[in-house]
Amino acid sequence: MALKELLTQVGFDELLPYLEKHELEHLDNLYAFRETYDILRNMEPANNFEGKIFVEWHGGEWEDEEKWIGVSPMHDCTWEEDLAKEIVVADDVHISKIEIAMHCLWEITYWGFSPDERKETWQREFGPKVLNNKYEVALDKLEESIWKHQTPRRLRSRGRQGERCVRIEFPIRWNLERKNRSKRKREYRQDKREEYLRKMAARENLVRMLSAEGSTSRRSDVEFLLNVQYGRQYDYHSVTQDTGSRLAYILESMTQYQLFDLTKYDSAVIFIRCPSHCPLDETELEIFCKSVMQHLGYTNMLFGMQTEDYEKKEVKVTLLLNKR
Repeated sequence: MALKELLTQVGFDELLPYLEKHELEHLDNLYAFRETYDILRNMEPANNFEGKIFVEWHGGEWEDEEKWIGVSPMHDCTWEEDLAKEIVVADDVHISKIEIAMHCLWEITYWGFSPDERKETWQREFGPKVLNNKYEVALDKLEESIWKHQTPRRLRSRGRQGERCVRIEFPIRWNLERKNRSKRKREYRQDKREEYLRKMAARENLVRMLSAEGSTSRRSDVEFLLNVQYGRQYDYHSVTQDTGSRLAYILESMTQYQLFDLTKYDSAVIFIRCPSHCPLDETELEIFCKSVMQHLGYTNMLFGMQTEDYEKKEVKVTLLLNKR
């Protein structure tokens, strides 16, 4: 049985209980797996592609190591090619096809929850570095300084002559007991500085996105995000063929496929983006906004909207939950 055939036989709500047990630490993003599932259901497998997905036990080599079900390979090709692969289940694996579908769904989202997000992840991780604001510039300078002055020379990797040096991170934890007090304090300050710059870089990018040209929000409306105590961001996509229910699909994601503690926050920003060639119906938009306000229950909520030029008909919604 090919992966595509398996997904047509199993509904997302059927595998959801297995996913909730498997993804205990991230129950707030179950909606993203639902979006992925619907993308895969609407996607055609690659023609004339041959490959296999092996479902087998992993681990258990050490006395205290638990065994787990692994499905692989699923990172070496496109989603269309993954859908065409035949599923091969090991003789000692005795789980239902629903659970197999869950494991395949979980594994295929390793780099992102859509083909576009997967490309963005690869670009961010392995492509040329793009510095978008002053915080990212400062962070890059700090990392460059640490690499030049604190990384042992034998662990550095350099580019070709005339190119900028390439920084490579190694999964090495230096023994703090062997460092003197001043070096430990330096590392602590550097870690705190990196944490601050990463946080502020992300917040500045958010503020710019929310107040970009064509947005109903101005920078002064959303600049408070730079100083909130803490917050979380969630991005939704309307994976539906019915253009009249795009916001209804996203509302279902928020209310039925997302588990989180709303009491941790006291305000929210909801930003809606839609394609210029397929605008939203005013009645649908009004119902969505009222439903979100009722669901979240905060007295302080800001709604923004932007019309963009992109080919797809999907609507994108960004939800920011904040603690002031």
